[in-house]
Amino acid sequence: MASMNFDFNKIKRSFLNVTLKNGKSIVVKMPLKKTYEKAIAMKNIDEEEMDVSTAIEELAVICSEFLSNNMTKEKVTVKYITENYDLEEMVMFLDHFVTFVSSAKNDPNS
Repeated sequence: MASMNFDFNKIKRSFLNVTLKNGKSIVVKMPLKKTYEKAIAMKNIDEEEMDVSTAIEELAVICSEFLSNNMTKEKVTVKYITENYDLEEMVMFLDHFVTFVSSAKNDPNS
């Protein structure tokens, strides 16, 4: 009988290198399912259903969760995001992050 082994610790991983406005670079890991689903839901929301202030807060929470899922386990707070990034920057980051996740998912070599 053949013996097989699979080790989750030896999987080739994909990471996103991010440089924050304060100059700090972090290496962000793939998101967990619940965080990714929040981002997709936010992208698909009707803009008229939510006021700008609420949208910014929701985007900041999602950005914070994505960015805090990094190799050094450094927390990137919602406060840091809301005080340093505007709505356009958060949307651009989320678009880029979703593209990163999709490209890793579709990569036949991963």
